[in-house]
Amino acid sequence: MMKFMKCFSILCAAVIMFSGAHSVKAGAVEYNGSVTLAENLENDRAAGLIISYSLSMSTAKKVVRITAETFGNGTMAKIGFTDIRIQRSTNGSTNWTDEFVMSDQIVTNAVSHVLNNLPVSVDGGYYYRIKLTHYAKEQGWFFPSSQSITNYSNVGWVPAS
Repeated sequence: MMKFMKCFSILCAAVIMFSGAHSVKAGAVEYNGSVTLAENLENDRAAGLIISYSLSMSTAKKVVRITAETFGNGTMAKIGFTDIRIQRSTNGSTNWTDEFVMSDQIVTNAVSHVLNNLPVSVDGGYYYRIKLTHYAKEQGWFFPSSQSITNYSNVGWVPAS
């Protein structure tokens, strides 16, 4: 079964690579006064372990909510998110500083990992974005490969009160 899954994964990767599929990027969408969606779904063919990923952020009073997904090409020894940073800026475009650094969100022996509207309390009164790294490490005895992809969310204003 494992041999079949590996062959199937290779076949799927080849179809994607030669089909002319490219990344899909959706811009930020304004909804009820807060930016709620900015997905970055891309196929990174460098290592081929991560077949798709996304990151978005929504805002509320003194809260950002993180929605993120990392999908592997099969069952990974480790998959998820590392170096998760909630960053703020006074103008929403420059001088980003870390307000909060979260612990890694990694699961083992899984095909994917999803954060669904994970709430994080922030000071508010600033523009915010999320920076994280999608991570996957394959199973294997000798020199298993890993892949990391840094990603940024949309930018949203968070009221202080």
